[in-house]
Amino acid sequence: MKLLLALGLAALATAQIPIPKREVGFVYNSGSPMAPVHLDFYIDQICPDSKQAWPTILKLADTYGPSVLQLTTHLFPLPYHRNSFYASKGSHIVNQQTKGANTYLWIQTVYSNIDSLTNAVTLNLSDTQIIDKYAAIASGVGVPVATFKSLILDDTIEMDTRVEWKYCCTRGVAATPTFMLNDILVAADPSWTVAQWKQVIDPLLGFHASKRQMSTRTCPAGVKQCEYLPGKVECCKTGEFCIPNVGCRC
Repeated sequence: MKLLLALGLAALATAQIPIPKREVGFVYNSGSPMAPVHLDFYIDQICPDSKQAWPTILKLADTYGPSVLQLTTHLFPLPYHRNSFYASKGSHIVNQQTKGANTYLWIQTVYSNIDSLTNAVTLNLSDTQIIDKYAAIASGVGVPVATFKSLILDDTIEMDTRVEWKYCCTRGVAATPTFMLNDILVAADPSWTVAQWKQVIDPLLGFHASKRQMSTRTCPAGVKQCEYLPGKVECCKTGEFCIPNVGCRC
């Protein structure tokens, strides 16, 4: 019996995550796959912090342009946001029905309606009523109500949404928003401005970073102060060097 249990657990541990039919995520503004900087933006559509970061990240992508920075948005619906999975399914529906033209408009519109989609506000609503809310939003971005309601139950849409969530898990995502530059996690804050992001990205492009907004933290006399990310400062020990985007290291 113990052997069977062990074999069962081993099978679960090595289970193959479904391989998607296309690359996961939604690319903004036809960002070039050959762009020198790739920014992966992991969001929950009912997450206030994701909403806060959303306009800045889009402005950042516009600032560099699609040939320099490819922005890809990934949907990671958190289980404690009751209505988030439907929002993510809606993104896949709109992406399919508008051939990607209105996907970002849909996400923006959901954020504009976030106050009516929270757990507290929808506590006494049925799933059918919540789907009706999303169908009404979809009708404003080019997807008829009847089409949306039909596709919200579609097996392909369901699987695409699940696979994207599982993909985010494989990347170690556990909260939203999460940011990765060229596949490396960035300890960014949702309140970061475009100027703060440029302090991280410009050096990757060989540009001289703009003057940093130094933290109020100060190091003892004779100890090197290392601002490795905007607002993140370490005091380097003897023999350590300040490495951009990393911090004090030997």
